[in-house]
Amino acid sequence: MKPLRFSSRLPLSLLGALILGFGSTAVAFPPAPYHLLYGLVRDQYGTPVTVYPATIYLETPNGVRVQAQLSGSLQPGTNYRLEVPMDSGLTVDLYQPVALRQNMQFRLKLLIGRTTYVPIEMNGDLAKIGRPGEETRLDLTMGVDADGDGLPDAWEQLLISMYGGILTDIRGQDDADGDGISNRDEFLAGTFAFDASSGFRVSILGTSEDAAVMEFLTLPGRTYTMQASSDLKLWSTVEFRIVSDTGPGALQSSYFSTSSRTLRIDVPSQPGTTNRYFKALVQ
Repeated sequence: MKPLRFSSRLPLSLLGALILGFGSTAVAFPPAPYHLLYGLVRDQYGTPVTVYPATIYLETPNGVRVQAQLSGSLQPGTNYRLEVPMDSGLTVDLYQPVALRQNMQFRLKLLIGRTTYVPIEMNGDLAKIGRPGEETRLDLTMGVDADGDGLPDAWEQLLISMYGGILTDIRGQDDADGDGISNRDEFLAGTFAFDASSGFRVSILGTSEDAAVMEFLTLPGRTYTMQASSDLKLWSTVEFRIVSDTGPGALQSSYFSTSSRTLRIDVPSQPGTTNRYFKALVQ
C-alpha cells in the first residue's frame, strides 16, 4: 500500500481508515471540556459535499462512536462540526462510554445513504488536536487514491478522458498545464489541471482612494474569502462588496457560489494603509 500524503507532515497510521491519536494535556477532572473537530468534506472530484443527509463518524478501535450530520448552514467554508466528549483520564473508568481519553486513536468515516466512505487525505494543523476545550480544523477528501499522490483517481481519470495520458502522469505537486498553479491547487479550486486558461486567478480592474475593484471565476459549492497584506507576510481577512450593474452591495466576509460566474467585487480601502496586496482563498 502506498503511503498517504498529509500537508501537516505529521506521522499518522492506517488501520483500514485514517487513524489519528489525540494529543496529551491533563486538565481538570472528568469530564474534561469537549474538543471540537470541524472542516470541509470534499468528494472525489474536489467539490464540497452537498448531498444530505450525510453523517460523519468518529470511531475508536474499541468501538466508541461519535457522529454529526453534515450541513450547508455552518460557518463559511465548513460543512461539519463534531463535538468530541473528552475524559481527563484521572480515574480508571471513563465518565461516559463515548468519551475519549487523550492519546486515544480514532478514525473518521462518512456515510451517505448506505455507502461508507473513508478519507484518502486529512488536511489540518494537528498541534492542538485532542486538547480539551480546543478545536482542530480537519479538511477531508473522499475517494480512492491508487497511486498515493494525494489526488483521487476519479478526478485524475476525468482529466485523462479529456486530455489523454495515464494515471501516473498526474501528480499533485506538478503543474501539468504550466499556468503557475499546481495540480493539487487546481483540484481544490475546481479548475482543469490541463487547461492553462482555466486556472484560478484574481484580476485587479482598478484602484482608487476608496476601494480596489477585482474579479475572479467562482464555481458551484465553493466558498470564497479575501485577504489583504501590506508586506506579503502578514495577511488578514477583509470584507468586500459584490459589484453589479446597480453598484456595490453590502459588505460581506465570504461568498458561497451556487453557479459558475465571474464575480466582481470591491474591497474598501483602510485608513492609513498603502501598497495593499490581495489574495482570494477558495474552500
